[in-house]
Amino acid sequence: MKGRSLREKLTPRRKDILSFISEFLEEKGYPPSVREIGEAVGFASASSVHAHLSVLARDGYI
Repeated sequence: MKGRSLREKLTPRRKDILSFISEFLEEKGYPPSVREIGEAVGFASASSVHAHLSVLARDGYI
């Protein structure tokens, strides 16, 4: 996507995940667990969280 920042390419759910991780790190000094991320964004399945984390990692966000 020419002329767009990486942040603009994120889906709303991935933005939520990334924001939660950033805020959690800022507050506690260590990253949240997969379960904590899932609870924060409304996922019942850890595999859903893993799928989103994989994309965020692949794209260089985490």
